[in-house]
Amino acid sequence: MKVGVRLPRLLAAVLIVCLAALMAGFAGGGSVQAQAPDPDSLVHDIAKKLNCPTCAGISLADCQTDTCMQWKQEIRTQVVEGKSQQQVIDYFVARFGPTVLQEPPKQGVVLVLWLLPVILLIAVVASVIIVLRRSTRRKADVVSPAAASKESDDYISTLEEQVGKS
Repeated sequence: MKVGVRLPRLLAAVLIVCLAALMAGFAGGGSVQAQAPDPDSLVHDIAKKLNCPTCAGISLADCQTDTCMQWKQEIRTQVVEGKSQQQVIDYFVARFGPTVLQEPPKQGVVLVLWLLPVILLIAVVASVIIVLRRSTRRKADVVSPAAASKESDDYISTLEEQVGKS
């Protein structure tokens, strides 16, 4: 048996063993219970995604004003009621508008702002490529001094031949 044939069979065997182990993990996974998220950490995670209503540029999680404490309490109440993280965020956006979000939504006019750096980067790279291609074409069009002197010598030789014939 050739060595080239052994390697694919070995890789196939390793892949089958890994898949079998993975499937066994899923099959036996029923005994492991998912741990419910800690309400305090969930409140903190949600608060990190919201702006402080009174302080500019500070997340709700980092601010200790009375208003922020009230908002955090509202988040805690909704989390205890069983609302998901997205439902709580949607509640605040519906009540206070999209400016309450630490990170603006990636839709509408804001989507253009998110894409603008990528578009500018592509434009700069394309411009650099175009400039480099044009400069290499110009260099190819410019005749080197050695080639120019050779052409000049050929012209002079031809001219001398014609003068000599007359």
